[in-house]
Amino acid sequence: MIEQRFIAGIRFLWTKPNDSMGPANGAIVASTGVANNLTYDGLDGHKAAVSNALLTGAPIGMAMGTNVPHAWLDYAPGRTSRLQIGVNDILTGYMSGCLIIRGTHSGAMSAFHVGTIVGNAAVNKKVKDSFARDLPADATGFNPAGAWNPGEIANKQIALGGGTVATPNILALVTTTGAFYSVLMFNVLDGGSWTNPAGIRYWCVGGIKQVPAINRVGLMASLMS
Repeated sequence: MIEQRFIAGIRFLWTKPNDSMGPANGAIVASTGVANNLTYDGLDGHKAAVSNALLTGAPIGMAMGTNVPHAWLDYAPGRTSRLQIGVNDILTGYMSGCLIIRGTHSGAMSAFHVGTIVGNAAVNKKVKDSFARDLPADATGFNPAGAWNPGEIANKQIALGGGTVATPNILALVTTTGAFYSVLMFNVLDGGSWTNPAGIRYWCVGGIKQVPAINRVGLMASLMS
């Protein structure tokens, strides 16, 4: 259950896999992206951004350089990506309003990233209408971006030194047991660079929230809106 690793102030080295580009036809497509290493890189130097529990000595549970195991679910703009749920929790992103859904597809419990595009109403209608027709009978889901309001994000950004040194992004986490989490992450500037010498980005956890599941009726209403 990797949600325990996303404590405010923890630093990671990580590069997000590329989005899965293709025709914006609303189809359900297999997620083919491979998870990149998510490597523990210590605590951030801005104490205001670090969890009080960690500042007072709570165990982190990871040694420096530990990789956090996970699977990656693609964002496929204009389509819905699907990944069968296996032994690892699933991350996907970045999140700006897409629904993340869990349900049985072709006999296998799967996670889905409904690939809507900010500002493209025509494509969004196509991808939502298409997935609504195939919405699993046991579907549950959530909107990860809706878990954070602008004020929360701004306050955490300020704690990291402001917008010139910390850029926010939201990830979705679906656990193997079906729990949903929204993870606020900041790409941070370190020593004048956003990446280490190997080109891997510096990240700091801003926070994590467990999000209540939306049932199938609610998901259908959202898809048809």
